[in-house]
Amino acid sequence: MKDYYQVLGVPRGASVDEIKKAYRRLAKQYHPDVNKGEKGAEERFKEISEAYNVLSDPEQRKKYDMFGSAFDGAGQDFSGFRWQSTGGGQGFDPSQINFGDIGDLGDILGDLFNMGGVRRKAYSPGDARRSSYQPTVNGQDTFADVEVSFDDAIEGTERRISIRRGDRTENLTVKIPAGVDNGSKVRISGKGQPGFGGGKDGDLYLRIHVTPHPLFWREGADIYTEIPVTIYDAVLGASVEVPTTGGSAKMKIPVGTAGGQKFRLSGKGAPVLGKRGKRGDQYVIVKVVPPKKLSAEAKKAFESIAEQFPYDPKGFDSQ
Repeated sequence: MKDYYQVLGVPRGASVDEIKKAYRRLAKQYHPDVNKGEKGAEERFKEISEAYNVLSDPEQRKKYDMFGSAFDGAGQDFSGFRWQSTGGGQGFDPSQINFGDIGDLGDILGDLFNMGGVRRKAYSPGDARRSSYQPTVNGQDTFADVEVSFDDAIEGTERRISIRRGDRTENLTVKIPAGVDNGSKVRISGKGQPGFGGGKDGDLYLRIHVTPHPLFWREGADIYTEIPVTIYDAVLGASVEVPTTGGSAKMKIPVGTAGGQKFRLSGKGAPVLGKRGKRGDQYVIVKVVPPKKLSAEAKKAFESIAEQFPYDPKGFDSQ
């Protein structure tokens, strides 16, 4: 059994922000698109994604902390999805229970079984025959884990899944709405376990797991990315090309831009769930990259500039 905390390199008491930062750093380092052809990096990336999916979800993290090595049997599956019912064992049919002439106990059991009422056949005082009760039981909800890519989470998609409903397997095409995020839950009405005695069917809940992207990460509906710029662009200002989920966009870098400075592209983020037409923003973080090699002439030029135009970086406003 893998130690998910060790996989991400965080202590067991790590906060959500610490887990998120560790995941972003490792996902960028080991993403298959960055390490093409390296099998070890691909396996490492899968471990990182699996660990993050568990530890970033409070419910799954609690189960993992509680069950440890037995966690794999507690309903978690990252290869796609698996169904699980919140109800009791299969083959149990409450409609066949005959409570007999037991008075108020039938009503008490009705509450325990969430019957929503008990239907009783006609009964005459003194009739020695047992009375028959037909309970109304609502179906239990079913849960399935669904994995989608970062881009599909932004734009929305469909998935073909198979779930167990009662005594049969049913194939469904389900819609994943645009704007879902890691940990989002999508409800499919009436596709859970069937009810008994006229009770309504339960619902199907899809638990969304979003795979990481090599360039972007999300905070709510806002999307973040880093772009490298030369020291010349940072000092002199420039117009640079920035990747977005909808393609590339032009952005101006002002004169004297500092490394780590953040710029906003309005409306370039993810759709906001439940608010049609509304989107978050994209934030671009500038990373100033100096030249790796300098000729003797270039080095002298930089030394001359440093002597003629000294400044205190501690007082530099990078906001």
